[in-house]
Amino acid sequence: MNTIGLKFKNIHKSGVKQPRIFVEINGTKLPEEEVKTEVSLNFKAQQTNVLKIHFVNKQGRDTVTNTMGEIVSDMNFELDTITIDGIDIKDLKWQGNYHTDNDSIKSCLFFGPKGYYELIFSSPVLKWTLEQNHLKNQDDPEWEEDYNYYIEAWNKLNSK
Repeated sequence: MNTIGLKFKNIHKSGVKQPRIFVEINGTKLPEEEVKTEVSLNFKAQQTNVLKIHFVNKQGRDTVTNTMGEIVSDMNFELDTITIDGIDIKDLKWQGNYHTDNDSIKSCLFFGPKGYYELIFSSPVLKWTLEQNHLKNQDDPEWEEDYNYYIEAWNKLNSK
């Protein structure tokens, strides 16, 4: 089994109403719950994995504006960190998109409107992070050799 850890920040409620989510990984939905600072879940990795975090209970009345149309209070939160099998994917979390009923927002970690965040990643995650960083920065043409070295070193450390 593999593990995903999610950390959220700036969690704002609307009156007494707390934001609620459910997490979906590779089509398996976990029970709906209030947003907590940290969430951890187990999943069975596939070659290509799809993580979705659904913001389910947002309604129009959860955003309060003044007479000038400025937001006074709003139920929302932000995705801060994603770890997969203990590896913080750092900036790669920005590869995810936020989807609403009528829009898709690239590189969005803010859960304001009702919708869901979606991130597609490959397994093993270490190989995926090395490859994505190379594609982004074009600065590590030997990333596959690095991955093989990391795996070899890991196996030696854990064989004792």
